[in-house]
Amino acid sequence: MLEIDKESKEHKVELGTQAILEDILNHLANTNRNIVSDEFEEGLNYLSKYIDIKVHRYKTGSKCWTWEVPPKWRIRDGYIRSGGKDIVSFKENPLHVMSYSMPVQAEMKGHELLKHVHVHPVLADAIPYEFSFYKRRWAFCLKHAQRDLIQEQETYEVRIDSEFINDYLSVGEYTVPGTSDEHIFFLCHIDHPYQVNDGLIGVAVNVAMAKRLENEKPYYNYTFLFVPETIGSIAYLSHNEQLIPKIRYAIFVEMIGLENPLILQKSYNEQALINSYALYALRKRQGKSQGYRFLSVASNDEKVFDGPGIQIPTISITRIDQEKRLQENPNGAQGEYFLPYPQYHSHLDNLELVNSQNVNQALDCLQDLVTILEMDFIPIRKFKAPIFLLKYNLWIDWRVDPKMNEKMVLLMYFMEGKMTAFQIADKLDLDFEKVLDILNKFYDKGLIEKKNVPIDFDR
Repeated sequence: MLEIDKESKEHKVELGTQAILEDILNHLANTNRNIVSDEFEEGLNYLSKYIDIKVHRYKTGSKCWTWEVPPKWRIRDGYIRSGGKDIVSFKENPLHVMSYSMPVQAEMKGHELLKHVHVHPVLADAIPYEFSFYKRRWAFCLKHAQRDLIQEQETYEVRIDSEFINDYLSVGEYTVPGTSDEHIFFLCHIDHPYQVNDGLIGVAVNVAMAKRLENEKPYYNYTFLFVPETIGSIAYLSHNEQLIPKIRYAIFVEMIGLENPLILQKSYNEQALINSYALYALRKRQGKSQGYRFLSVASNDEKVFDGPGIQIPTISITRIDQEKRLQENPNGAQGEYFLPYPQYHSHLDNLELVNSQNVNQALDCLQDLVTILEMDFIPIRKFKAPIFLLKYNLWIDWRVDPKMNEKMVLLMYFMEGKMTAFQIADKLDLDFEKVLDILNKFYDKGLIEKKNVPIDFDR
């Protein structure tokens, strides 16, 4: 493994988060970002315009646990031609050639060619995104009308000018340092060429999030990982196993430019606090929150970070309309809403599918989540018997706030070092901020101690 540290290589551009989001999306949306490709590395390099990315590089062909890093893929041209005219062409849209297609140059009958043609399962006018990273084959991706032009007995000229190269897979890392040795990871993937909500939107938001945090002095180290999906996380973790016990939680971000409410896909261990933290943050921002079981909404790098033998509680935050998917497909059958959204894995997942207001709301929710992570602690009682609240100017008049007056008494029973402030608030059905304010007053009066939440607290 090689590492390239780009820190201080050039002066970083200072822009507001909205300008950063727009710039990254506009610059990288229409690029052929495959998992190991020149365009992927160019994308990482572009992000270094804003943050000091350290690039980890893993040699193609190298072993990463049970996986192997695939070769770099380069493509120069590709087309299906009939009578001297192109039916489809890579130069018209790179998605017309399946990612990682092996080279081919041949004349063949339409019935043979159709065995190598993909169309989108839902949208007739969409060019689908297909790939074959680990099995050598070739294919073209067509709109339905383009496929219908191919006649079984006609002869077609077929060409894909591509090659596989031994090089390095790249993973970008940026850490906002904290005062502890524990990490919170924010995950996103840069690959998925010519698509926006599936992947790239999470990249832009994570860069903006890093910019918001970089002038803070947090307790946790916040590490932002920019990967090729799945294999990037596997390569990184398999080469940094010593870091795994120090990673408290991970958060995957994607598909947040859609028009639906933000939802949570829970970690494998649904009792992990990160699930409750996230649901609370979503509810405070949008008035409601909904969580779904692990890997039931989407399956990305959370399956690696929260995978067997690793089991870092990892959540995913998206805007998929999961309720509609479940209603339309209660048994998981293929259908219009079985896909995360109709334009999924197609060239129609473009900038027009991004609601900037929704993106900014998601960014604010992530910042709220970080605030909860930073502020939660375990209160430990230093008093005996119910506290004489009036003496400490902590009594709440039952005539003014009867609910809080009652809760103050109950609150004193939950400070035995077994619950965090957030859990106490949840137990008492109170806002976290209100309980935090009271506990901080207890602390200022010398009535409790504060203990950081241990990393294995909810494992």
